[in-house]
Amino acid sequence: MIGKNTDRLTPLADMEGIELSRLFTPKGDGAAAVRNTRPRIAALSMALGAAAFVLAARAADLAIFSSDQSGAIRQQAAVIEQPRARIVDRNGVLLAGNIETWDVYVRRVDIDDVDRLAKRLSVLDGVPGAAVLAHRLAGTRGRARIARQVTPKQRQAIFNLAEPGVEFERKLSRYYPNSSLAAHLLGWVDADGFGAEGAEKVFDARLRESPQPLQLALDVRVQFTLEDELQKAVVLHKPLAATGIITRIDTGEVLAMASWPNFDLNHFNTTTPDHRRNRAVTDPYELGSVFKPLTLAMALKSGMQMDRIEVDVKQKLVIAGREIHDFHPGPSPMNGTDILVHSSNKGAARLALEVGGTRQREFLDQFGLLDPAPIELRESAAPYMASPEWSKIKTATIGFGHGLSVTSASFVAALGGVVNDGYKVPLTLLLPNLAAAEPSQVVSSQTSAHVRKAMRKVVTDGSGRRADVPGYHVAGKTGSAEKWDPKTSQYSRDRNVSSFVAVFPWEAPQYLVFVLLDEPQGGRSTFGWETAGWNAAPAVRAIIERIGPLLDAPFDFEALAPKPAHVAQVETAQ
Repeated sequence: MIGKNTDRLTPLADMEGIELSRLFTPKGDGAAAVRNTRPRIAALSMALGAAAFVLAARAADLAIFSSDQSGAIRQQAAVIEQPRARIVDRNGVLLAGNIETWDVYVRRVDIDDVDRLAKRLSVLDGVPGAAVLAHRLAGTRGRARIARQVTPKQRQAIFNLAEPGVEFERKLSRYYPNSSLAAHLLGWVDADGFGAEGAEKVFDARLRESPQPLQLALDVRVQFTLEDELQKAVVLHKPLAATGIITRIDTGEVLAMASWPNFDLNHFNTTTPDHRRNRAVTDPYELGSVFKPLTLAMALKSGMQMDRIEVDVKQKLVIAGREIHDFHPGPSPMNGTDILVHSSNKGAARLALEVGGTRQREFLDQFGLLDPAPIELRESAAPYMASPEWSKIKTATIGFGHGLSVTSASFVAALGGVVNDGYKVPLTLLLPNLAAAEPSQVVSSQTSAHVRKAMRKVVTDGSGRRADVPGYHVAGKTGSAEKWDPKTSQYSRDRNVSSFVAVFPWEAPQYLVFVLLDEPQGGRSTFGWETAGWNAAPAVRAIIERIGPLLDAPFDFEALAPKPAHVAQVETAQ
């Protein structure tokens, strides 16, 4: 791919609009001096022009019509097609552009000693090893390409060898100035200049056919923050993988999307497919308790009244020979808010059973959770269920986030619709299309408000307290799901998926933040706990603390004001 040594380049785009006469105008003492030199300059220009024409004609004759000039290193300028359009973020910051590189060829007919040439070339950066190079040259009778997209510095090193038969072909190559930033979302182009993954692939035709920059909804400031905090969480909690998504709720714009492990786009071919996989859209997970706000919304949509929900969670709940447990026993009976605050599996399962499998399936389908994520990325994976049968046990377990595996992007789109006054809006990598169809309302504004209020209580009084950011009125939900172990055919007790979803401000949410850690490890900072309240929730809090000011999100300064002593004493007692 493209090397990093590009300091000698002047991008063509940077030269646009500059008049050459301004670059090469000689300095003089005045108008008279200029007038006195004009005749001599004109005569000299005519002479030089005639000489240049003769030399150019002779050079063309030698380059085009002579076939026996084996002692010369040829430099050919390929016909450069329309440059691939740049990609920029919502503020115009460059994400992907083009730079001048060179492909290196060798004419076999001009080479006497293949092994000697291979050894000389192989020591240079950007050229294959001697054995590979010798095999490639020996296997051709014509013109063999030995290196792609070498930088000017690499090309100069090859040129300095003064080897016969070496040719250079100029081309424009894709370059990503921020290296690994938003790598999975942007994707890359193949050696022939076609989009291979991510935005480069899905918008390939647009990027090849139009010179206008493609503007994404992504904000590099928010993207950097997400990746930075995700990396900190990886170092602290040592998961196998991690993902994060930040969206604008009312439009579905993806402001940031990240996956870990990450990779450098300028050297994507030196990494493994595992690093290049955009887990936010390719990896379905059983997400656990973050599904419970959806179950509550479904119950309210089915006709249950928020102030009349009472669920007995003390009684055993056994379905098809399987007993459903609560991680932390809570009060009984529980109302809708209690089920979220205490994250009751039994409570959510009983709500789902009362709604029934048929209506549950309809509800999930309406929010797109039975299809690939509603986003432009073609690598978006479909949800997964071990069995297509929608049994009673499946209805119950889906109620608390097991039995149905969905991608992070699918879940974000669905929950975003629930908290957006019930209006389902697909995710998008682009700035909003004003001509797009009006979003459909799946649940009522009242149901949406009830769910948001319950999620706020999770952050103030429940397992999401470590995600609270005073002033931003954060609402959210933890999710700690045991992973299915195919070797034992049961759920593992020591392998979890931890996640946290937050929206803020909860009264009229504008932004959604989701973080997922795949198999985080307990440590000193979490007192050995591997659950979401100890790892994913603090990561989300750190993200909101940093992006809130960047996005100019609504902030309640009164929340930071010192409270009267008697109020503080009451809150402490509670």
